[in-house]
Amino acid sequence: MKKTIPVFLTLMILLLFISCSTIIQTQKTYSPEIFLPADTNRIVFVNFFDYTVPSYIKDKQEVTYRMSVKGFWKGLEAGFMPDPSVHFMVGDTLSRRKTVMSMQDSTFRDTIVDVCRRFNANLLIALDSINIWIDEEQVIDEDNSTTSEYYLNSYNYVTLYSSEGEAIDRSTAKRSKFYKSRPAFFLGLLTFPPSLAKAAADVAGLSEGAGRDYAGKFYPFSENVNVNLFTGKVFNETNKLIRSGNYVEAIEPLRQLTASTDKKIAKKAAHNLSVVYDIMENRRTTERINSEFMKKKE
Repeated sequence: MKKTIPVFLTLMILLLFISCSTIIQTQKTYSPEIFLPADTNRIVFVNFFDYTVPSYIKDKQEVTYRMSVKGFWKGLEAGFMPDPSVHFMVGDTLSRRKTVMSMQDSTFRDTIVDVCRRFNANLLIALDSINIWIDEEQVIDEDNSTTSEYYLNSYNYVTLYSSEGEAIDRSTAKRSKFYKSRPAFFLGLLTFPPSLAKAAADVAGLSEGAGRDYAGKFYPFSENVNVNLFTGKVFNETNKLIRSGNYVEAIEPLRQLTASTDKKIAKKAAHNLSVVYDIMENRRTTERINSEFMKKKE
């Protein structure tokens, strides 16, 4: 019985906190990870990963890797499509006889310059390498049976080059997802992993998402963030103002409540006031980032 009391009290405190508060959403905006000069609007894609080399991939996986490359450039194309100022081009989906070592050689710069010249491109997005694999996790069910859960992973290693052959950015565009589950036998010692060669369609989907993510690096990014507001009769009016977007009008009433002789109310009011300030700052940041981004594109 004694062991259940702390758990009970914790649940009661949690329920009390939830019942006295509400969640609202605000938006945070981040600057682009990669900035494009105003005159940079022609981007060419080249895949330098030769997936036909036997030492790179296993037998029967060539189609999977080919679909991965296609998915990635399709994702890039879709990511840039909403921007009419960007002209995205596919230069080569399989540039043979290139290795990771050869791409480190100084002569590789000439290759980049030549491709950019042929396509009149300002930038080149190079797919240097691809890593696709399946992870396995074993789960013991309530009846003590073992299930193997498989997760599909797609990692695309990318370099962004200027038309002069200078590397501007190196990063990894990656996506993962739950793939399949299968029963495992003999305490999990005997499993039957799915074939990567048969995962081409799923890999293409992951790579397309990774391509969209990479294209998103060139633009401001926004995400919704949940924030907590204390509720109660004393906060009804200010919370109504906050929900309707009238943040300035909510500031003075909340300031007065922070001076309340009731320390609990004063503390809650201070929290709600800080939420209002955060929301207003997020809006100013969003306007500034978007304004700066548009000026750079003009």
